[in-house]
Amino acid sequence: MQTTEIRETWTALYARLSLDDGNVGESMSIQSQKAILTRKAEELGIYNYRFYVDDGYSGTNFNRPSFQQMIADIEAGKVTCVITKDLSRLGRNYLESGAYIEVFFPKHQVRYIAVNDGVDSANSGEMDITPFKNILNEFYSRDVSKKVKSGKYIRASQGKFMGTHAPFGYQKDPEDKNHLIADEETAPTVRYIFQLALQGMGNNKIGKILYEQKIPKPAYYKPEYFGKFLVKEDDAYNWKQETIIRILRNPLYKGYFWVQKYDKKHFKQETRGYIPMSERTIIPSDHDALVDEHTWDTVQEILDRHTKVKPCTSGYENKFRGILKCADCGSTLMVHTDGRNKEKPVIERTFYQCRIYRVRGTGFCSQHRINADDLEELVLADIQTHAKRVIKNREKFMRKVLGQMDTTAANNRENIQKKLEKLEKKLLESDRQFIKLYEDFTKQLVSEQQFRMLSTHFEQEKKETTEEIEKLKTTADNLKDSTCKAEQLANEMVECAEIKELTTAIVNCLIEKIEVSEPQTIDGEKVQNIRIFYKFVGEIN
Repeated sequence: MQTTEIRETWTALYARLSLDDGNVGESMSIQSQKAILTRKAEELGIYNYRFYVDDGYSGTNFNRPSFQQMIADIEAGKVTCVITKDLSRLGRNYLESGAYIEVFFPKHQVRYIAVNDGVDSANSGEMDITPFKNILNEFYSRDVSKKVKSGKYIRASQGKFMGTHAPFGYQKDPEDKNHLIADEETAPTVRYIFQLALQGMGNNKIGKILYEQKIPKPAYYKPEYFGKFLVKEDDAYNWKQETIIRILRNPLYKGYFWVQKYDKKHFKQETRGYIPMSERTIIPSDHDALVDEHTWDTVQEILDRHTKVKPCTSGYENKFRGILKCADCGSTLMVHTDGRNKEKPVIERTFYQCRIYRVRGTGFCSQHRINADDLEELVLADIQTHAKRVIKNREKFMRKVLGQMDTTAANNRENIQKKLEKLEKKLLESDRQFIKLYEDFTKQLVSEQQFRMLSTHFEQEKKETTEEIEKLKTTADNLKDSTCKAEQLANEMVECAEIKELTTAIVNCLIEKIEVSEPQTIDGEKVQNIRIFYKFVGEIN
């Protein structure tokens, strides 16, 4: 005898509330939706129903727990009808909403009703307008997304801190949660890390020093989040290199601000994309600076040089790492230590040599060799000479330096102006092309997919061009500040007047680059031209 299984079925009453409206508890909006859905079901004579509720979930994402449970029940043949308050409660993505309403529900013989929109799949006439309503719902979501994104960007552009937790070295101002002030306990660690970097130390060496001195890492101060990773006592002092580089690269510590570190290219995108540091917009802020701007900028130059030049492993402290340049080919001079005659001091066995010559041979460049001890002696003497000139007659020194800077700055300003004009023309041309694309789209000469793809391309191109224009304008503004730069160099020089030994920190603070020429023999005497370019002002004749 064959038996027929009787399966219980019911009507699904689906309610959803967006994250933007809050997600703590079951809001009155959900209660209101339940009341509307219950009344509609009972008007239709439906009393066997179950609620599916997603409180705090966006309509652009269909990966919602109750919605997915409802879909599973439909596929299992348990649901015969779905009722929502309106089409937007089902979802705000018109493609996926349309797929459920026009394909999925009919395939599983499920009736769909949207109460406020007058949609009932049992009446085919009411379904004709549904796709257009779904498109309007998506446009609404897109508009909200743009407004929220714009609001956050504006607040960040005003220098307001938008993060949940204050960065290491800071705490939130009790009177203004969007303002950061220095944390007396951790700010000294940040300053110490910058001082170590200023001395030319790499991330690995800085981490070892912090470990040896038992200085706690950021995770130590947030046990509620990272306590499970601090099992052993040493874990609190085991700094990772990425933590150190993140601190050294953050402009917040010099009183500036990254407007955005992550970005969503499209409102349907679930995760935020990472914006590379070189592409981020940096603006001044009113947060406390933990290091001065000159120190931060110098550390960035050191980090950039260190990524291109390997550290010396012979025991010699390479004070000119990444600073020495070949006067002929422009490549960096590499440091080498002779392994023979080890009874001699390491500095006497160490010399610098053109990298291109070392790698490719005489067919590409010459040796440009210079001994480390001779170079250190020469640079120290040059610094001491200029320092004495500043002390003896500061005004005369300033006039000479400013005279040189004005000539260089004029040339740079002319080049910058040409680049700006070119970029601004490119920006106007990009706008014209976008307008033409939009006209083609309205005339249906290009598809929506092509329009979206090309729009994204134009937006990215415009963003990159605008950022490049801003950088050039900033550079032009910096060129106008010649007097302040010359004053800063003079102050740095005075502090070095009594030094007896050259240090890495002094080199990094004062010198931008050193050009080394190939030695020549003139009248039986070896002559080698060394040009020292100082920070802010260039070569001082």
